[in-house]
Amino acid sequence: MPPTDSDGLLSDIAESSDQYQVVPSLDDDSQATEQNALAVEPASDSVEDEPAPSKPPHPALMLLFRVIKFIMLPFCKIFFAPAAQKTFVKTTVMVVTLSWIIVTSIVAYVMFYNQYVPPITHVQPIWFHYKALQGPTAWVNLRSMPLRHEQVYDVSVQLHVPTSDTNFDIGNFMIDLGLNTQNGSVILHSSRPGILRYQSQTQRIMRVFAKALPLLVGLTEESQVITIKLVDNFMELKSRAVDSVSVAISDPRIQIYDAKLMILANFKGLRYYMYFHSILTALAFIFTFASIEFIFATVAWKGFGENMWRKLSSFLLENERPVDPSSLQNDQAASNGSTEEEEEQERLDQGDDAPSVSDESLSVKSD
Repeated sequence: MPPTDSDGLLSDIAESSDQYQVVPSLDDDSQATEQNALAVEPASDSVEDEPAPSKPPHPALMLLFRVIKFIMLPFCKIFFAPAAQKTFVKTTVMVVTLSWIIVTSIVAYVMFYNQYVPPITHVQPIWFHYKALQGPTAWVNLRSMPLRHEQVYDVSVQLHVPTSDTNFDIGNFMIDLGLNTQNGSVILHSSRPGILRYQSQTQRIMRVFAKALPLLVGLTEESQVITIKLVDNFMELKSRAVDSVSVAISDPRIQIYDAKLMILANFKGLRYYMYFHSILTALAFIFTFASIEFIFATVAWKGFGENMWRKLSSFLLENERPVDPSSLQNDQAASNGSTEEEEEQERLDQGDDAPSVSDESLSVKSD
């Protein structure tokens, strides 16, 4: 059978295909080499990062540690529990706040008392000067015990005199008192009489026999104390402050053991209750000061303290939240799955970019 045109065409295609050779792709080889290198590198890193074996601790230390752990574990479980820590912090803050309020209230009342209530008594000794044919005189300086302004005082002179025949024979005598300023001007002048209490001769003899032994031993003496109030309800003013007091006795024959100038504060109003009813007044003032401080503390808590407490509580709860093992496993599995997906996607991307052998051969055949 003679050859046809189609047979000739097929023979020509076969001859042309025999002249071409299939060359393997270099990208596939390089990709495989890189994957092998990446697979080998973690192993080398793991070998390098492996720590050196450490020496085990001494058995005695391990035993001591176990004993301490066994003793302290129940307390630690209670103390370091989130609910216990929150309750402990709240209780501590409350106790510290209340203690601070009470202490500051007491200190505030003590300072207010010292500033508002003056000493009730001012006592100064009187040293008389005796001159011929002149009664004894004295000058008392009050600079060491200044009086409180806007306060009412009573001024008295106290005489300690012997019950002698001379004093009884004198009878009444006059005491003159003057309140002087720093420049020497007299603010107030007062004169009052004084006398010893009468005792008959028989009464005096019987008293001596009754107190014979104490008189011999020196436990008592034959004397009287005379107190004469010279000024009533004198108010100390800043414009006329008292700097000194002058005292004079009319009769020079009077016999005196010692004498005292007594200035007594006549409290009225709040000062009267603060001094004579000190406990009730102190409790009332401390309660008032504590209530005021508690109100301000509450306002401060509502203003910014509560917000700070919530932030601190949330921070502590986040740090102390227990870790769930199942959640860790799920997170690890999800991370592994995502890693595998990323690696697969990278492989696909690399496979799309690199031409395959079959595609090259088909393209050559089609040409």
